[in-house]
Amino acid sequence: MKPIRNGVLALVLLCAGHAFASQEAEDLKRQIESQRAAATDLERLDDRHLVTDEITLLKSWLDEAWQQYSKEEYKKVREVVDRCIAQAELIRQKITAAKMTAYANDREAAVRATHAKIDKTKKALLDAQSTKKALEMTSK
Repeated sequence: MKPIRNGVLALVLLCAGHAFASQEAEDLKRQIESQRAAATDLERLDDRHLVTDEITLLKSWLDEAWQQYSKEEYKKVREVVDRCIAQAELIRQKITAAKMTAYANDREAAVRATHAKIDKTKKALLDAQSTKKALEMTSK
């Protein structure tokens, strides 16, 4: 009876291991596909084309992950996918930084324009005051 139990246990463990590997493979496949979609979204977000090289690198890593997936080298796929996730986050941060820099530059330009308008108004006010004084002096 013991050999049958050991055989059944071995079969159960083998099936469980295969199911786990199959689930991991599906998870990795889903992650690669979602990272490809994210890369496309990042391209759309990069309207100033400031991180084109980083996006190209991300896409090449995703191709590498797919090749490793095709070879069923899941450990290597996991490493590449993790690298892709970090790269996508770096790209998001660079895009955000570029947009915030552009926003700050626009605000700074608006402040400079406002200061110029204030200076012009002050000069006009001083000119008007001196003209008023001159008119008051001539009318006396």
